[in-house]
Amino acid sequence: MMKTAIRHQDLLLASGEQSREADRRTIESYGITGDTLMEIAGNRAADLIMDFFMEEPDRDGQSGNPFSEMPRVLFVCGKGNNAGDAFVIARILMGYGFSVSLLPVLGTDRLSPDAQRNFDRLIRLSREMESEVTVCQKWPGSDHCDLIVDGIFGTGLERAVDPPVSGMIDRINRSEKPVVALDIPSGIHSDTGEVLGCAVRAEKTIQFGIQKLGCYIGDGPAYSGERLMSRLPFPPVFKQLIRARLLDMSLQPMRALRLPERGHDGRGGRIKRNRRHKYDNGVVHVIGGSSGLTGAPMYAAQAAWSLGMGAVTLLHPAAWSLAMETRAPELIKRPVGDTDSEYFTGDDADGVLSLLEEKEGVVVIGPGIGRRDETASFVRRIIAEFAGPIIIDADALHFINGFEHILSEKGHPGQVILTPHPGELAVLGGKKAGTDHERLMDASALSERLGCVLLSKGSPTTVHSPSDRQLLVTPYDTTVFSRAGFGDTLAGHLAAFLSRTGDPFASCELALLHGYQRINEAAASGKAFPEPSDLT
Repeated sequence: MMKTAIRHQDLLLASGEQSREADRRTIESYGITGDTLMEIAGNRAADLIMDFFMEEPDRDGQSGNPFSEMPRVLFVCGKGNNAGDAFVIARILMGYGFSVSLLPVLGTDRLSPDAQRNFDRLIRLSREMESEVTVCQKWPGSDHCDLIVDGIFGTGLERAVDPPVSGMIDRINRSEKPVVALDIPSGIHSDTGEVLGCAVRAEKTIQFGIQKLGCYIGDGPAYSGERLMSRLPFPPVFKQLIRARLLDMSLQPMRALRLPERGHDGRGGRIKRNRRHKYDNGVVHVIGGSSGLTGAPMYAAQAAWSLGMGAVTLLHPAAWSLAMETRAPELIKRPVGDTDSEYFTGDDADGVLSLLEEKEGVVVIGPGIGRRDETASFVRRIIAEFAGPIIIDADALHFINGFEHILSEKGHPGQVILTPHPGELAVLGGKKAGTDHERLMDASALSERLGCVLLSKGSPTTVHSPSDRQLLVTPYDTTVFSRAGFGDTLAGHLAAFLSRTGDPFASCELALLHGYQRINEAAASGKAFPEPSDLT
């Protein structure tokens, strides 16, 4: 538990204002000066930059450092505290023998107080060491450095970048030199990830104190490169209002699926059942299928089965019995309606609800269910009357548009997970899909309004839980999942984790991470185009 709490401190994602507020309150409440925080940030960032040049030797014993002499670092700076951080780093690196030069793109007059203080210290150290710090008045050319450090703007940028900074950013991006950005690449909005006219393309971004949301949404990931953390002593109490965090990549999803030892609950207590029967090991019911869409519910059901469920039932229109029976014999097939029923209708609801009452489990409704008007009343009744945890996926989401009260009126809306892609989210939220930040805000607002956990597919994928008061953001590229069938597989994985953990928010995090791990395994095996079956 303690390790999780510590990890989650590092995984927090702050807006620019939240980050600045944590900084301000630390200074005002604890007497830790801004100068001290800048010194800590700069020292830790300097260590990370030195690691950049001091890689482990390769198998032949050769150093990973391609430079025969101490590297030359060009610091391109503005006037604010981002420049102050750069001056601290420059001083530390110079003390280790690095060749340091500065390019104050807006001049050196009227620097922020802390930036001025650290600029003076840098110049003083250069005199004491008799090591010149070149202060460039114009772009020196990329041949004069091995690394560029971007210290122009921090998290406060709100307007488009204009000359002369825009011209300097263009030179940095065309330099073909590695670039390290401080806190956030200059020109990227710290909240939305939007490019404000132009932005620095960094190979690495060192974030101070708290990671910045803008580095993970919008254009932020493409411009930030590898994102690193430089911890600062912000008291946790000053970060309590930050609800967004990254998915915890250190989790081991398969551990969450393990059953307790026989007769014990894993915490020293007794359990009532020894889980000897298959139905004690987790039950998932998948409801879906229609003309041309029989593969979707099959993907979802097989995904749930692959994660160790005791039983997975696939409820489908009876016309597709032959297609279903010839595949996946491990699944329990329950045809619904007459033998010529190609899709669900309102008349099927009573029978399906009775089947669901037979074995308690998690329901997935929607994969391949189609959008016929006759199916709408069926879907709404299942959602409204099923008393257990339910995942509403794919076409089923369209049928709750305008009927959201069937969710908010449920006795346990927190046990409902919605999984819309951007288009489906736009329909549910009544707004056209926009930027990543707008999608994130719309998904969070809809989740709060309905009281349900909402997994918003896209890149990044986000999860919002009103009861947990958390927003989760994936830190990896999810575009590899943009193929038919992956969403159905995710729904099945979600159901399996929910069946075992009973925690909708945690199940979303575990299912997303499990899918990411499995698709990486497929890619590592040499498969050029991983497919949904690789995740089961």
